[in-house]
Amino acid sequence: MKKSLLIVFIISSFAVKVSAQEKFSLNQFEKYVDKKVTLCDTVYSYKIFNDTLTMLNMGGNYPNQKFTVVITGKEIVLNFDDIKGKHICVTGDLSKYKGRPEVLIYHPNQIEFK
Repeated sequence: MKKSLLIVFIISSFAVKVSAQEKFSLNQFEKYVDKKVTLCDTVYSYKIFNDTLTMLNMGGNYPNQKFTVVITGKEIVLNFDDIKGKHICVTGDLSKYKGRPEVLIYHPNQIEFK
């Protein structure tokens, strides 16, 4: 029984990893809402709302950004002026806000600098 549970756990972990690697166009993002995705683009601008909420506008300036990265909590400490203009990849849950894609992140390992 324990061996069966271990096998199920390993297979389900692999399935999540595979789904996060799947490539898709942002035009198709609605099919991936509530799924873990990795998106890469250039940071064009950002807005710090408070010490636990910052938004990065990716691929264009607000309101013409391709997608938004929503950083919550206090785990991620960045110098936002330094990452402006940099190409980054973020991995997190994809959501939709006012018809636009957002990736929610809360931990430093969800950001990769290219």
